[in-house]
Amino acid sequence: MKIRLNSNMVTGGIFLAISGVLYALLPSQIKTYETGSITAATVPTLLLRILLICSGILLVQGLLSKEKKEYCLDASLFRKDSLKRLKPAIYIAMLLAYAVLMPRIGFIIASLLLANGILAYFGTRKWWFYLIASANVFLAYFLFRAINVTLP
Repeated sequence: MKIRLNSNMVTGGIFLAISGVLYALLPSQIKTYETGSITAATVPTLLLRILLICSGILLVQGLLSKEKKEYCLDASLFRKDSLKRLKPAIYIAMLLAYAVLMPRIGFIIASLLLANGILAYFGTRKWWFYLIASANVFLAYFLFRAINVTLP
């Protein structure tokens, strides 16, 4: 199966979907009891509307562009050189897993897993990099405790 895409189409589509979901979730996340014209939800709503408009423009611009790269979806997608292109997606998946796990297992364990997991994923071999990353997690935890900010 062959697909013709360009970066504007992909980026516009992704951010259009993200901003649409965030715009739909906004009323449930920011509850305001104010009756004035400017409330706590005014700035986030304005920014999400701007993001929706810009994403839509980018998507239309990509659709109208004649310069598109052809991608073939088949078994060759899973070759080693093709998997290197998936590194950013895997990194984003690690960040999403961190966001899901942190409320369940706590800041320290989730952050240690993320920091050291990213280092391992990108092939860091020096042991002291892992030590520094782990020390930074504990430093952040104790600094937040010192200023009375609770972490999950």
